[in-house]
Parts: sequence; structure tokens; C-alpha cells
Amino acid sequence: MQLSPALLFLLLPGYSTAQSEVTGPKTESGPERGSLTVQCNYTSKWKTHHKYWCGGAQWSSCRVLVITTGSEQEVKKDRVSIRDDQEKLTFMVTMVDLRREDAGTYWCGVERTGQDHGFQVNVTIDPGYSTAQSEVTGPKTESGPERGSLTVQCNYTSKWKTHRKYWCGGAQWSSCRVLVITTGSEQEVKKDRVSIRDDQEKLTFMVTMVDLRREDTGFYWCAIERTGIDYRFQVNVNVDPATGNPGTVRTTTVPSPAFISSITEKTGNPPVTHTTNPLKWSLFSSTYFLLLVFLEVPLLLSMLCAVLWVNRPQRCSGRR
Repeated sequence: MQLSPALLFLLLPGYSTAQSEVTGPKTESGPERGSLTVQCNYTSKWKTHHKYWCGGAQWSSCRVLVITTGSEQEVKKDRVSIRDDQEKLTFMVTMVDLRREDAGTYWCGVERTGQDHGFQVNVTIDPGYSTAQSEVTGPKTESGPERGSLTVQCNYTSKWKTHRKYWCGGAQWSSCRVLVITTGSEQEVKKDRVSIRDDQEKLTFMVTMVDLRREDTGFYWCAIERTGIDYRFQVNVNVDPATGNPGTVRTTTVPSPAFISSITEKTGNPPVTHTTNPLKWSLFSSTYFLLLVFLEVPLLLSMLCAVLWVNRPQRCSGRR
């Protein structure tokens, strides 16, 4: 049977000429790091059917984020929860710890045999921060000395106890580079100049960077791996320039003959050095020895001969 274009339009998912089976607000907004709640309405014949919250620009390919059990029991999954009020014929969807990337198109959905009913909701996120507790927190800034080290303490809530934690470097979260990651246990992991250790009893993980360089300055992220978008917290790291050398080492340098020659040609005088050279003492000793042999020894012999000459025995010519 061939259907007319008008009839095909009526059969498109989420649309009807009569009162829609599921409705809701066309737009909803919430503050970054805060939360928002969407109220979806349905008609009485879908009272005990499953209701769900679906994310994606296209209804046919959206991803179900959370779904009810067919009762009024609240269901939570990651940062989204849903509760059906079958008396009021409404179901409430709540999103917490909102991020800018949460902005987009979502759907109030009712599950049924055949094509599910859906209603499109456009969600926007207002930039800013909320007082709601984040899943992972840490210091906003941390600093350490050049060639030294620094340690950052990141905190998380109990439900992420056994999840893997990691340290990510980069100004933008979407493109940051994972520098080191835990194994899901408390064992310390080291990679290059960075190490990480998870303390699941205290619900903290410690990141240590050693042998700091000036180029290490920048933005990093305390992060928790999970299904969906990972939780993270931005930390600004500063490396303080070194103010001096840790110690002074005195070295003795003997100028090369070429260096001495070049200085002599320019100034007319050889360079003056304050170097204590063992070779210099050896030459000095040799010169002194030569002076002793060729000058002082003959002089002493001459003086001895003169004394002997003066004290020689005198002959008397009158008593021959």
C-alpha cells in the first residue's frame, strides 16, 4: 500500500495531529556544575510503561541515558536520575554536576510496542560554578620549585572508590593528555617524572611531579574514569624559577697555550691567573736547584779556598 506524503509526515516519530502522547518543555537550562530538572508529561494509557531520557540530535539514533522500571521507583545512572509519578502522569528527569558539553538535544521517551513516543528538549548550560559537591575535587592552584617536586591531592566521592583515577595535562579537557593512571587498586604507578597513588580508605589520590621544569607550568586535571564522560577537576600548576644554585663548586682551570698566546698578542702582557698549579711548583723547584748548583756552590768553594790560603803555614828564611 502506497502512503501519501501527508500520512508519512503524521507517522514520523514524536509527532501526532491529536494531542501528543508525551510532552515537555521545548528548552531547559541549568548552571555549570549545578543541576536541572525536566518534567515530561504523558497520557494515561502509558501509565505503567517504561519512560526514559535519551540524548542525541536525532530521535532514531539517540542514546538512552536512564530508564524507569515501569514503577514509581527512582532510577539513577551516572549523573542522571528519573522518577515516574503515575498519579500525576509525569516523570521527572534530573541531571547533576552539569558540564558545558552536556548542552544539546535530549528526548522524553515512552517505551511501547512499535515506534516509541518521544518529545524533543533542547538543554543549554550556563557558564559558571555551583555550590553542589563535585564528584572529584582538588586545589585550584599548586606550585613547586624548579628542579624540585610538588604533590596534588585530589578527592572523590565513595561511589568511585574502585574506579581508575588519572592525571591529565592540557588547557582543554577534550584534548588533554593522560600522563599517568591507576590500575583501580591502591598500588602506586610511576611514568616518567609523574607518579599516582590511590588511597581508597581516605577517598583521595595523590599525584606527584618531580624534577620540575619551567615548561611544566600549565593546566592539569584530576580525573576519574567511568562510563560516559569522565569526571575531572582543573588544577593550575606553576613552577617557581630557581633563585640560585644549590651549592658552589670551585674549579681550577689552567689556560691553554693558545689562549695565553692570543691574550698576549692583544694586550702585550700574558694573562694573570690565580691558579695553583703543581707544574709551576715543579719548575720553580728545578730553577732553585740549578741556582744552588751553579752559583751558590762555587761561591762557597771560593770562600773556603780563601780561608785556607790565609791560614797556610809561614816559612822563616833566617833559620835555614
